[in-house]
Order: sequence, then structure tokens, then C-alpha cells
Amino acid sequence: MTTGIATGSGAALRRDLPDAARIGIMGAILLFVLIGADPFLDGTAAENAASRAGGNVVNQVLFLGMGAVSLAVLAWRGRAALRPLATLPILAMLGWICVSTAFSIEPAVSARRLISLFILFGGVVSVLVLARDARQFAQALGGSVLVVLVLCYLGLVLVPERAMHTALDLIEPEHAGSWRGVYAHKNGAGAAMGMFIIIGLFWAGMGQRLLGWAVVVLAGVFLAFTNSKTSLAMTPAVLGLTWACTLFPSRHWHRLVLLGPLALLLVATVGSVLSPTIASVIASLATDPTYTGRTEIWAFAVDNIVKKPITGFGYGAFWESVYYGGGADATTWVNRATDAHDGYLNTALESGLPGLAFTVWWLVLAPLADLETRLRARGNGTRGIDPLAMLFLRMWLFTLMVAVFESVFYQATNALFFLLAVGVLGLRFSAGARVIGIAPR
Repeated sequence: MTTGIATGSGAALRRDLPDAARIGIMGAILLFVLIGADPFLDGTAAENAASRAGGNVVNQVLFLGMGAVSLAVLAWRGRAALRPLATLPILAMLGWICVSTAFSIEPAVSARRLISLFILFGGVVSVLVLARDARQFAQALGGSVLVVLVLCYLGLVLVPERAMHTALDLIEPEHAGSWRGVYAHKNGAGAAMGMFIIIGLFWAGMGQRLLGWAVVVLAGVFLAFTNSKTSLAMTPAVLGLTWACTLFPSRHWHRLVLLGPLALLLVATVGSVLSPTIASVIASLATDPTYTGRTEIWAFAVDNIVKKPITGFGYGAFWESVYYGGGADATTWVNRATDAHDGYLNTALESGLPGLAFTVWWLVLAPLADLETRLRARGNGTRGIDPLAMLFLRMWLFTLMVAVFESVFYQATNALFFLLAVGVLGLRFSAGARVIGIAPR
């Protein structure tokens, strides 16, 4: 038995799974993550505008179900298939999140979210190791995305007040008219659509041209009507940068093209609240130097990072304590916020500066090293990146850039973080295990 993402001798001794079971399990996991337990959220309901730290019962049940399925899949595949994941960056990151949870100001909140995070990772790995080959992986991923897109468009027709923002929304009614589909916010919908375009291109590149390009077109149109400025800018940027990456085989070129723009983006955004000089330069160049009011919340986040720079406030605990738990008057942008609107700052708030360093190690630096290993394995005579590696690369870069404006990292119920983990761990498997383009029958 072989798989498209990872191989392991232990799995060869186990009974094979039929293709229908493989695709069915992958599809179930993907659809749960991409749609969530509460699609078409009612923005006019007071309970949806309050803290949901206690959790959604349906979501908890489904998460436990995904955890049980993932545990069975991983037990079936065996330890050999998981061995490529036992790297120092990944283990250090997981270990430090546990430390942050132990020192959390809200231990119950952190512990509950830590369990959800481990279940999410189990779902990610299950999707990666279940596929018989890369084409089957493309079918499951592309088909799931197509289902989500159909649901989003059906929502616009059947329940438009739930599939787009309205002037009656209790939170941010100024977004009235922006499409959000099954998602709670236009920015979440925009990020999903940007990722769906990437997946559609991969599906088309794996032979399903008609369906793949249908996904690209449907997601592109929906993205335009979300009015999500971040995703509208990042999607073409990522496609352009990953194309430029293929022009030269040099690893220095790859790092320059992929990490250079990310570094410049961080300097221009977060750097503007750390340095008055940078702030003045941005003010002279940008039409909105506050990035839609984000600089105020970034400054607030930085002030609080300084208070607990080592362990942070605890995984997933800061905003529940300071805003919802603290009973702040929600009259300013900061007090209305439920996260730092920056994945890097949010990570430092929750897990301290060591947590941020480990995150940069396993999410930013290690995947690029894995890509180089994959390219070397394919031979120095080619400059091209195979479709599967390109998918993972684009997933990785897109989310890293969106995370400059949205708190994506370690959000266990966030579809974008799930897909980021698919990209990062997919690159890890690609570097540490044999990848099958099309499995022999």
C-alpha cells in the first residue's frame, strides 16, 4: 500500500483501505473544517456577538468525532508514517505551547483550546497520510472545496441575510453588502476564497482542468465581493511570488523571493508601531497608515507583550480575560477586538517571545528548508516545482502573509490555519518521505 504524501513500512503490514473509504474520510474532515459547526451565522443575534469561550456544543462533539477518526487513522498508518514529523522545530513548538498553557491566566480556557489544537493537527496528518496518491489527494481536496463554494453561493440565494453582512449586524454593520458565505466574517471568507483559488489551480494541474478552473472562477468572483482587501492583495501577490520562485534553482533566490516580501510587510505594518521613523515613512506613502485602525490594536498588543514576555498570558487566554472576562467598555476599536489582528503579535501575547521564536522556526524557516530538500531530491537539472509541492508552498506563503493582518496561528477552529498546517506538514512529508504521483494499482 502506498500513499501520495507519506510512505511507511509499518502501514504495508496493515490491511488496505478502499479508495471510497479514503476519500470519504478525507472529505468528511475537510468539510467539517472548511464549513464549521455553525455556518451562515446570524449577525443580528446577540449571542453571536458575545464571547464564545465556553465553546459550541455541536462543534465540540464534531471535534471529538474528528479526533476519534484521526486517532484510528494514525494507529492504522503506524509510527513509521509519522516519523518525518518528529523534528526539533515541531516538537519545540508543541512543547512551548504546553508550557504557555501551564502558566496561563485562564488555565481552563487554554487547556480546552490545547486539546482542540492537538485534534486539529491529528486531522491534518490524517488527510495527508490517507491519500493513495497525489491525484487522489487532489480529488478529495478539490471536491471538498467545490462543495463549500456551492454552499456559499446557495446561501446568497436562499438566505442572503446570513450569507452576507447587513446593516442590522450587531458587530461591524459598516460591512453591509460584503459577501461572507458560510463564514462569520468577510475577512475569513476572503482568506478562504484566496486559498480556494490556490487549490483550484492545483486541481487543474493534476488533470481535472474543467473542475479546477471552475473552482478558480467561482472563488475569484466570490473573493471580489467579500471586499476583503488583505486577501484581494495577497492572492495575486502569492501567485506571482511562487511563480518567480521557479525562475532560478538557487536557494538564496528562493529565500529572497519568498521571505523578502514577508519581512518588508512586517516592517511596514508592525514596524510602524515600533518605530516612529517607519511610521512617518508609511504615513507619507500610504492612504491609510493605520491599516483600517489596526495600528491602535497592534500598539495595545505590544504594550501587553512587554508585561509577560516569557510565557505570555496563556494559549488562547489573553482576549477572553482582558476584554470579555475583564468587562471592558466596548466603545473603542481595541475593546471591540477579539484578537490582535496579527498572527505574530497574537502568538507573542499568548506564548511569549519564545513562543514567537519557535513559531517562526517551524512555520517560516523549516518549511522553506523542506522545500529545498524536496527540490534537491528531484535533481538539480530542473527548475520546476511539482504541482503538489507548489500547492503546499502557496498555502504556506499565502497564510504567512495574511497573518500579518489577521490572527491565524493556532486557531483550532480556523480553516485557514488548518490549511496552513496542511501546507507546512505536507512540505515536511515531501522532504522526509517518498511521495507518489500516481500509485500503482
